[in-house]
Amino acid sequence: MPRLEKELTATCQAFHGKMGYYVKNLKSGETIGFRQDEQFPSASTIKTAIMLEVVKQIDAGKLAWTDKLAAPRQAKRYDSIWLSFMQDKISINIDGLVNLMIAVSDNTAAVMLSDKVGVETIEQRMNELGLKQTACLIHVPATNERLTKLRATYQNMGCTSPADMGKLLELIYSKKVASQAGCERMLRVLSHQYWDDHFASQIPPGICVASKSGALNRSRSDTAIVFGPTPYIVTAYTDDDKDTTWDANTEAHVALRKIGAAAWRALNPGMRYDPPKDADKWYPTGGGIE
Repeated sequence: MPRLEKELTATCQAFHGKMGYYVKNLKSGETIGFRQDEQFPSASTIKTAIMLEVVKQIDAGKLAWTDKLAAPRQAKRYDSIWLSFMQDKISINIDGLVNLMIAVSDNTAAVMLSDKVGVETIEQRMNELGLKQTACLIHVPATNERLTKLRATYQNMGCTSPADMGKLLELIYSKKVASQAGCERMLRVLSHQYWDDHFASQIPPGICVASKSGALNRSRSDTAIVFGPTPYIVTAYTDDDKDTTWDANTEAHVALRKIGAAAWRALNPGMRYDPPKDADKWYPTGGGIE
């Protein structure tokens, strides 16, 4: 993939901020990357790691898919689009919370689940998998010096590297990281993505894309398994973004779409796809709730 590597690296080098990527051809096993082992804010992409720990604890019999968790009062819910508007005194089962957390990236659901399974347990799981740059930083215990320092640095839900998140997606894809049924459920949940305006927008709509994106003022990211004729994994992260706006033409959003389009074209050249010229007017809006 030398030509693709040159193109994607050039996109990262031209970015006004810091940008890195990782791509793996799941047929050949070949990988390419740029700053792929450097740590970035994960934003909501850390929710894939939270989901994995939930599934592992269900596999171990510590939790059940149908277990219900009580939502905090509305005043104590985190900034999110759906759960924060639900009535007080509700309980939601783990199935619902996982789907809210991944598909619509609900932050309150992520906090509820990470509190239930434990951020230190997630950290231990990531370390066992060799994903040393990845940590969940929600409600970090003051006694955990490493997580406390990372929280002070990244000031969001987590941190990771492009390669770490790519390897985590590959473990789920290969069904090596949990039970077969658990891995298949994670793939199905990831494939129900509402926020599909980056990588997925550059791929024909008939192709399954299992993805999770993330966004902060300082950082934007997307991660995906693409089930094309040549399946592949692609992840990309930014940090210290000069352009911190929130529209279709934000520099990081354009760069992510460039990476998504280039990876698809290079790995599946027999299925060329050009998004419609007015595609951006149909991008997800978050519901427009006020």
